[in-house]
Amino acid sequence: MKRRLAALALCLAGVLTSPAETPLLDSSTLIADAAHDPAWKDLFVRLAPDKSRVSFFQELRYFPFRKTPVVLTGEIRIVASRGLSLHYLTPESRILIIDDRGLLMRDDQGHERAAPADSRAQAATSALVDVLHFDLPQLEKKFELHGQREAEAWTLALVPRDPALVGNLSSLVISGEKARLRKIELIVSASQHIEILIGETHENVVFSADELARYFR
Repeated sequence: MKRRLAALALCLAGVLTSPAETPLLDSSTLIADAAHDPAWKDLFVRLAPDKSRVSFFQELRYFPFRKTPVVLTGEIRIVASRGLSLHYLTPESRILIIDDRGLLMRDDQGHERAAPADSRAQAATSALVDVLHFDLPQLEKKFELHGQREAEAWTLALVPRDPALVGNLSSLVISGEKARLRKIELIVSASQHIEILIGETHENVVFSADELARYFR
């Protein structure tokens, strides 16, 4: 169980069930041409730059058989040329590396193993990377986008087009203010979902050689 809690991909593979109702889903919220929609273009341009950064996060995993969520905390590191690294700090220290070679798990002793080749988990994790990079072309290929803005606050609901996700993940909802992403919610069903709360973020981070070796490959 601890190993499964250490890797988001494994969790997704284990809990995907039936779709749930998703907010924002009607014709008035559809963003048909995200790159050129005047109501959204400015935000997407600000979200898109691929900067090296570190963000602290709290992850809440809700299951129908638990009254309270499972809580994990950690750090997200992104380097354009290296991919994405999730360093879970609690309840167990473990690193999940996501790059163009796939998924890799690494413990504090440096022991590594590839994540199981589950197509649903791979697709969901890839979508999470696209969101954190805010790769708009890739997001539009995989999802239908719906959105709502109020002053500087915004919410986007991403409904899967990808066959690997349709029927397994109801939607992926992200929200924030100005150009800052604050929350990612992976909705599986009415009783099963994952919330990732993005906290303090440092951009344009210069990682040392030791940091790159520890958190990436």
